[in-house]
Amino acid sequence: MKESFLHLVWQQKLFTTKELRTVHQKNIEINHYGMVNTLQGPDISSAIVTIGEQKWAGNIEIHVNSSDWYAHQHQKDKNYQNVILHVVYHHDVEVYDVHGNEIPVLELKQYISKQIIANYEGLLQHKNTWILCEGSFKELADEKFKFWLERLMVERLERKTKEVETIWKACKGDWEATLFLMMTKYFGGTINGTIFYETFSNVDYSVIRNQWVNKTASSFLYGLLGLLTEDREDVYYQNLQKEYQYQQQKYQLKNENKESLNFYGCRPSNFPTIRLAQLIAFYEAHPAVFSELIVLGTSLKNYQNLFDVSVNDYWYTHYNFGKVSKKSYKKISKHFREILIVNVVIPVLFLYHQQKGWDTSGFLEVLYELPSEKNSILTKFKEIGYTATSALEAQALLTLKKQYCDKERCAECEVGLRLIQQNDEKSTK
Repeated sequence: MKESFLHLVWQQKLFTTKELRTVHQKNIEINHYGMVNTLQGPDISSAIVTIGEQKWAGNIEIHVNSSDWYAHQHQKDKNYQNVILHVVYHHDVEVYDVHGNEIPVLELKQYISKQIIANYEGLLQHKNTWILCEGSFKELADEKFKFWLERLMVERLERKTKEVETIWKACKGDWEATLFLMMTKYFGGTINGTIFYETFSNVDYSVIRNQWVNKTASSFLYGLLGLLTEDREDVYYQNLQKEYQYQQQKYQLKNENKESLNFYGCRPSNFPTIRLAQLIAFYEAHPAVFSELIVLGTSLKNYQNLFDVSVNDYWYTHYNFGKVSKKSYKKISKHFREILIVNVVIPVLFLYHQQKGWDTSGFLEVLYELPSEKNSILTKFKEIGYTATSALEAQALLTLKKQYCDKERCAECEVGLRLIQQNDEKSTK
């Protein structure tokens, strides 16, 4: 038994409400089920229940066992002093609040149908499958499931915007700086993104902004990343090195990156030298790119066109300093543009529109326009019954797998809910 299942039972009212009684046999009437509390404190707020002849307004706490109240130290926490009902699956001990008042307990197990419990327990038994509902997934991957995917995408955006908001606050409300630091994470990629981000976040963005305008970003950023410390017989490299030495004195730079960038494990097109060249080319073409984005509305084509830039000619024939290679223009690929739009452009603009109180639905439409990516998780979803047809569905399925399936949060999932309710008389009325 999981607590998340009991939350589902309460929120979806999957139990009989006739002749409800506390464990001490006082009648219970639920006047208002309350609202889910996402902040610190009891699980349900603003509930109204009548116990015996007394109507109470307050909070509800949900646990598997009554003794979980003490396991979680709620008896010492003033946030729980206004709990009017303790809802549990199994009652094993009396509970008291911080003032020593006994809290009424509703033991749910006798009010939940055997079919609901059997469906839930049966779902959790499929431990050897890729996801617990794998055998039933295909029949439930219908129009209703598509609405669930859209909700998951909004959930993902909300989670992503929290990351953006943290950076925005650290940047003291500078949206251009926020967008740049988000970009660095993705231009650095899985392997070097953290180094890119941490290195550049240690420099005031006003200094970096000057480099875009003055076209001196190459020496400045390569230098900050510690890529200009060697002696090389390469004129372009030597010029950058000389320029960076001047910048070090001018800006009193002391915190250049000391952690080695990783080339091993990267395809040449993803080498940090190439990704940084692309980032520099992008910002030298659009030094105030956030200001450009906010007037483009929700136009996918316009977003994509922004990334149509060319790297410095030197990189046409190099993947690293001093090593000549076959000529390649190394433009930002269509696939990488889509990654940046999904993971950087839309989350940043989504938060900006939220803060302004503007409509955000247009960003979902952009995600519907973008094609689905390809990876092993999406291939497996296709095998069991659902093919992502857009970036929105792809990102939602990845969220479903990571945030719900892998954590066995079936009771909070639309598919899990329908399987749990299957063949239950109450749920089919």
